[in-house]
Amino acid sequence: MGHDRLFIKRDDMTGLGQGGNKTRSLEFLLGDALSKGANAVITAGGLQSNLCSLTAAACARYGLRCILVHNDDPPQMREGNMLLNAILGAEERFVGRTDEAARTAAMEDVAVSLRSRGERPYIIYNGASTPLGAMGYVSGAFELHRQCVDEGIPLKHVGMVGAMGGTAGGFVFGTAVLGHPFHVHVISVEYPKEVLLRLMKELFAGLADLTGVSPVMPPEEVMTIYDEYLGAGYAVPTELSRRTLLDLARTEGILIENVYTSKTLGGFGDLIRRGMVPAGEAACYVHTGGLGSLFAQNAML
Repeated sequence: MGHDRLFIKRDDMTGLGQGGNKTRSLEFLLGDALSKGANAVITAGGLQSNLCSLTAAACARYGLRCILVHNDDPPQMREGNMLLNAILGAEERFVGRTDEAARTAAMEDVAVSLRSRGERPYIIYNGASTPLGAMGYVSGAFELHRQCVDEGIPLKHVGMVGAMGGTAGGFVFGTAVLGHPFHVHVISVEYPKEVLLRLMKELFAGLADLTGVSPVMPPEEVMTIYDEYLGAGYAVPTELSRRTLLDLARTEGILIENVYTSKTLGGFGDLIRRGMVPAGEAACYVHTGGLGSLFAQNAML
């Protein structure tokens, strides 16, 4: 990519299931569930949801019943994360191709049914992009900063995915609390810039209320959001993202996937090539995982 000080934060190797960024969110959310005496966890997503698969893995680890609500029809064949969900023992409910509001209502219906039978369900809402879920990447920002200090790396730039806002929102908030040690380049893979900014501002307010901490500087000042790498929309690869996926695999032996990580790295690499991330300044791409879904994306190459 023409940058001799480019690092990768391997959050695809977080040690739970197939790894990925949602592990950090689940550390806080499942901790909350366990503290409240829950014996079942409900969450929702599409057929290849990384959150669903990692929630299934975390629930297996802690002996919790896991119910996954998918806003899609049952697949003809289990592949990718759907196969992992079955291996991990999750129960799955399919509610058809509905919107997020209907999907949330379906989760709540499941919870009502479980409570009527004496169970204690805990719902993970909004793809874990809640203030408590975002705490995982507040912690992640502190962790990366500490690692760079320990290793003597003067990190100046971080490339981060922007989807529903939880991962990027937590990381940016943590960076602001630290006093802006590096600038966060948020590559949107789902929403236009103005929508993602609104979602992240809501999370910033929620995190401030949750933690009682006021950042050293406004979180908006430590980041830049880019939506020019979104292409035709969510989960639709671009020529740049396809090329980035293959280049990284064939030069570094590191795998990324087509929905989140290849668009993020592709966009970050383009910023480097355009000089918006200077070659002489240390930069880090945060690899948020999602490997399971790659094995259902063969048609996207």
